[in-house]
Amino acid sequence: MLELIHSIREKSRELLAAGRVDGVLCLARDRFDVVQPRLILRAEKTGSIETSPKWNLAKLALRTLRRAGPSFRLAVACRGCDERALLELAKRNQFDPTRITLLGYTCSREQAESCLCDRPYPEKPAAGEKIEGVDPFADPRVSALLTGDEGERTARWTGLLGRCIKCYGCRNACPICVCTPCKLEDDLWVERAVVPTELIPYHLIRAFHLSDTCVACGACQDACPVGIPLLALQLVMRRRLRERYGYEAGLEADRKSPLLMDFDHASPAGFELPAWTVSSEAPHER
Repeated sequence: MLELIHSIREKSRELLAAGRVDGVLCLARDRFDVVQPRLILRAEKTGSIETSPKWNLAKLALRTLRRAGPSFRLAVACRGCDERALLELAKRNQFDPTRITLLGYTCSREQAESCLCDRPYPEKPAAGEKIEGVDPFADPRVSALLTGDEGERTARWTGLLGRCIKCYGCRNACPICVCTPCKLEDDLWVERAVVPTELIPYHLIRAFHLSDTCVACGACQDACPVGIPLLALQLVMRRRLRERYGYEAGLEADRKSPLLMDFDHASPAGFELPAWTVSSEAPHER
């Protein structure tokens, strides 16, 4: 762990000292011995950089780039899930990817098991060796949520989602939830300030909206004050995309989601498009 921290500190110092970036977004220890996100602007301050605890930084990185001037260049010291989230945001033109440098580091085995992460490392680690991931569907915490017939699963999830107090913590914490305006604040779809929340409009709109962008960072679940296992819903959809299309969000910068495809193009092997999707006009992208 100390070697990993030293490597991130040194790479951050080198980038700032050489003027290759204007700031480094990272975790850092302050004078009160508290570790929290910080934007470091001077090379001599990089000695305070830390890599734990887990803290999702992708959304902070996006906000930093938007608030800084157009010439501001940012490095982000982050875990693999943040790297994947930033890649998805770049695909959706949320920021200019040439303005960002990623200093990705590998998670510990304990962190991977805690997050049920099957890819606990960045694509090109700046620090740490890639380690084997965890199969989340082999974990009893996940399998118990997904077993049984349709009626049993519906009853189980109705009870779990019925805990929701509609705090919007899952939406606010998610690094991919950046749409303006947000459908979850549109009275046509979701009645705001009504608890318990409506099962279908709120939770399924959120889950399906993220079905092809979720990078399994677990921020939604971590933010939930009533302990709803929200990550399990997203893991199932990630698996379906991988099985049917060979696609995983956050892994290929030059490949868009198959759910964003032009429906005038041929359908994937083994699938037929319904007649209403056929058009000779402009592409139908979401």
